[in-house]
Amino acid sequence: MIAASLTGPDILILFGLAGILLRFVAQDLRPRLPDPLTVPLIVLGFAAVAGVATAYSSNAGVSVGELFHRSVQIGHLIVIPLLAVNVLRDARALKIFAAGLAALACLKGLTGLYASLGGFGGSVEEEVASFLNPFPNLLMLTFALGVIAALVRKVEIPAWMYVGMPIALLALLLSYRRSFWIAAILTIVLVVLIASRRRGRAVLAIAAVALALGLAAASSTSDTAGNASPSPIAERAQTLTPSGLGSNRGDRYRMDERRNVIENIEEHPVTGVGLGVDWEVHRPLAEAHDRRYVHFAFLWYWLALGILGAVAYLLLLGSSLWTSVQVWRRHPDQVVQVCAIAVFGAFVAIGVVELTATFTGVEPRLTILLGALLGWLAAAWQDLPARRAAATR
Repeated sequence: MIAASLTGPDILILFGLAGILLRFVAQDLRPRLPDPLTVPLIVLGFAAVAGVATAYSSNAGVSVGELFHRSVQIGHLIVIPLLAVNVLRDARALKIFAAGLAALACLKGLTGLYASLGGFGGSVEEEVASFLNPFPNLLMLTFALGVIAALVRKVEIPAWMYVGMPIALLALLLSYRRSFWIAAILTIVLVVLIASRRRGRAVLAIAAVALALGLAAASSTSDTAGNASPSPIAERAQTLTPSGLGSNRGDRYRMDERRNVIENIEEHPVTGVGLGVDWEVHRPLAEAHDRRYVHFAFLWYWLALGILGAVAYLLLLGSSLWTSVQVWRRHPDQVVQVCAIAVFGAFVAIGVVELTATFTGVEPRLTILLGALLGWLAAAWQDLPARRAAATR
């Protein structure tokens, strides 16, 4: 039953772990932990164990195979950084890995435009979207943020990246994912401010206002379309206005869901209801959806993994942002600095997007991407001159 729950990515990750172990034995290398993210990842691991134990002891009918599958999804956030930090051991490897993600983002941009303009993509209110899955949207946004940071800092990058950036942004626009639009606007402002190296109260005020507006808009919207308008893009943008918020069943469902989930958390504030367990309906819902899911990541982690899960989510997000800042401020390589700024923007973006959805530890491909970004950050932090000097003593 458990073996049947393994997916292709799970098997590849197991092979990766085996390869790393063989490398340690053959080359007599010293294994590395993904510091400074080790503690948040350990907390997340304990939270996942607690969520499985709560679900199993509650007799809620969750099968062992489903519990295994769901816990493995969360485990990707722990294992993949451990893999990455032991593979990316110098600045050259860091840049090669970043270039690989950039090439994949360009490819996704092209395929997304082809799917949207050719009529092969998913449907959003009778319009064909480039991507509905969050993985390519976050990947393309991260790539675009890196190119923007390089332009602002005048860091030399390959010409194909300049060509690919507008393609990726157009594919992101044609995804019709409003939360990703908000995240893109917010993070582009933040990245321009960070990359410009400008300081002072005015810059801090602009960044604070941009962050507040982005969080407020994202927490009030969903990814379902509103009333019809002549342009599909204008239609989606119209629902971001105060008069458009909550004007459709999708928005209303999220509001109803949030009220119910908060009541469930109030009933089980320490343990939550358990991983993969349906939350109870206390108030009427505008629509019927999977009640093992919550359209708010922080609440999902609290509900599924207990208070330790909520702490782990905030701790992991906060530590990833802190590590990004340390890398772009202290790493001697300008390309690595630019990449760290882009990764900072990516984690700000996922924090904004997950005010109306839960992807981290739930959506397989996005979770793998986030795990890879966490591993890259840990490797870049350990490649800082002070860290290298300390490791050689």
